[in-house]
This record gives sequence, C-alpha cells and structure tokens, in this order.
Amino acid sequence: MKASPVYLNVDLIAIVDPRPIFKRGLRQILSQTRKSLEVIEASSCQELERKYAEYAPEIIFFSGAGHSDLQIIDLASCLRRYSPLAGIAVYDNRPSLDFLITFFQDSIGGYLPEDFDERDLDMCINSLAAGLHYVNSEVAYRLITHKMPSQKQPRTTTLSGLERKVAAFLIRGMTTSEIAHTLDRRSSTISTVKSNIYRKTNVHNIIDLATTLKKRGTPLEIPGEA
Repeated sequence: MKASPVYLNVDLIAIVDPRPIFKRGLRQILSQTRKSLEVIEASSCQELERKYAEYAPEIIFFSGAGHSDLQIIDLASCLRRYSPLAGIAVYDNRPSLDFLITFFQDSIGGYLPEDFDERDLDMCINSLAAGLHYVNSEVAYRLITHKMPSQKQPRTTTLSGLERKVAAFLIRGMTTSEIAHTLDRRSSTISTVKSNIYRKTNVHNIIDLATTLKKRGTPLEIPGEA
C-alpha cells in the first residue's frame, strides 16, 4: 500500500513571480494538497512588501527566471528583510550549478528546477518548514556528478576609487539603491560596479568580499570619513 504523504504544518506561503500563469499554477497545486493553506501573491518583492506589509509568510517561493545569480541573491536579501524567519526557495532553470552553494549561503534555503512536480514541491515545503535546505533528486545528482571549475589563482587586480567606496558600503550592508543615492549615481551604475568588484575579487557574496579585502589589506574609501 502506498503511504500517504506527510505534511508539516504551514499556514501561509508567498509566491513572488511576475508571470501570472506560473503564479496561478503554483497556487493551484498548493490549494489541492494543503486545503487550509493561505497563499499570497506578488510580482516583485516591493509589491509583496506594499500589499502584505502586516503578513509574515512562513515560506516564500520566488522565480529566478531572467535574473542573474547576483540579482537572485539581492532579491533573496530583500525577501529576508520582509520576512526574516521565512524559508526561501527559488525556482528556475539555471544552466550551471556553480552558484548553488552561494545561494544557500545567502538566505536561500531551497532550489527547484522550473519543471518541478507536486512531490518536489511537498518535499521542499516540508524541508523548509523543518529548517532544512532542499534540492530535488535531479539537482542533487547533478551536484554529485558536477565537476567543479579548476581552482583559480587569487586575483590581484586593483580596485578603483569608486569600487573601493562601493565595496565599503556593501560590506556595511547597504543596498545598491542606497549606495546609488549616497553617491548620487544611477542604480544601474552601482550594480555594474558591484559586478566588477565581485569579478575582480573572485567572490560571489558580501561575506567573502569582506574576508578577501581584509586579507589583501585593501583600503576602503568612505566619503566623509577620515
């Protein structure tokens, strides 16, 4: 006899996806398997914060489609500020798994390929509800058989003055929009500078950036400070 699925208790889930069809499909699957579950939807983190400011979803699913790895990390940080205790999972079709460990280090607890099925979704929800990370068996197999890129020699490229300023603000926890306002630059310019900093220092997150710059003894410039 086939065992009935076990569902850990989850009362509220949020879906963040700009595509109405995907949101509708995911909501339908959730409503079929978890009758008492409440689901809220938004097209962006900003809309989620605006429409559901008083809510505290236990789990947030968001689409990574069309976003770079760094943009996904920024979006996860935004969702974490909105609901600090939520389990966060991203679904999309990444051509590479190189950033998956970085995702898990930057507030993302689960990853699903975009063609996930009902069983994948249930297992992901149960794992996040239990405070665990989750990838489905397909992604786990790819990780096991994945050949990591050869170890690169540490980069010694010097950061420019603007890059040192942006790096200092990033390490302080400021967002790209906050840095852009402080330096009177466009957000797109700061995003490009941030990408250049990560490329030059060969890191993928703020923690590694702070560690790398400290090891190098790179002086960080903050306007207004001696």
